[in-house]
Amino acid sequence: MGSKKGVGITVVILIAITIASFMVWLGSPTDTEMTIVITDFENHDAGITERHKIISNSIEESLTQFMNGEIDGAEYDYIAKNASSQNNALLIELAYSDAPDEWQETYVSRIESLKSFGAYIRESMVFAVYLENNDMDLEQKDELLENMSKYKEEYIQYKQMADSSKP
Repeated sequence: MGSKKGVGITVVILIAITIASFMVWLGSPTDTEMTIVITDFENHDAGITERHKIISNSIEESLTQFMNGEIDGAEYDYIAKNASSQNNALLIELAYSDAPDEWQETYVSRIESLKSFGAYIRESMVFAVYLENNDMDLEQKDELLENMSKYKEEYIQYKQMADSSKP
């Protein structure tokens, strides 16, 4: 075992490190507004579009697999929750990108598209739960499928609006 002097020095060093860490943490404000610095808005929009394609393809493929019995409801739920999280990250990235005036219409339409896609994912998750538990009558099934179709059409329309309004 170490000497009392060595243990004492070690304790003092640990206390000093802890105090210094708190000073740094308290000295840097964490309640500032997040800003994502974008300099090339055309490439940024293209990147968002490509990442959204990957997410939407994943959801469509997974929903088809679920409907065909290739994956179960828990697996689809896991995939849908991840897709929803990724979609929300894209929304946040667009919202905090501080797009210039000439890109505002494109970015607003892209945000609306992602919001509608998020609603589509949520409706598909509800549909999957009901279908998995056989707790749905034909009327409920039709209503959920109609809502899913509506949100899908909506996100596609907003996507087209965003694409057509690029400067």
